Amino acid sequence: MSTDYTETLKKIKETEEATSREILERRKAMEAELQKLEAESASEIDEAKKKGESHTSSEVEKARKAAQGKADALHSKTNEEAKEISAKKLDKVTLRKIIDKTILSEFK
Repeated sequence: MSTDYTETLKKIKETEEATSREILERRKAMEAELQKLEAESASEIDEAKKKGESHTSSEVEKARKAAQGKADALHSKTNEEAKEISAKKLDKVTLRKIIDKTILSEFK
């Protein structure tokens, strides 16, 4: 009976040691997997940041070009209107009104 008890205790001890080793190995494997996943995540985050910055830069450039195009079109239109207005011959009544409103109003 005492040998059965001793054998049972030995088996329990061996099982505990095997289980502890297995748990330790599993823990190390899980920690390694976690580190790998963290490195992959950091890499993916960096890549996403670069793509975001690139997209932002391209959109800003696109908006700048669109705004420049609108400004150029407005400038061209205004320039044409100025040429048309300056080419018109003013009659004496219109010229007198302009002089009265702009020049002579300073002296009133």
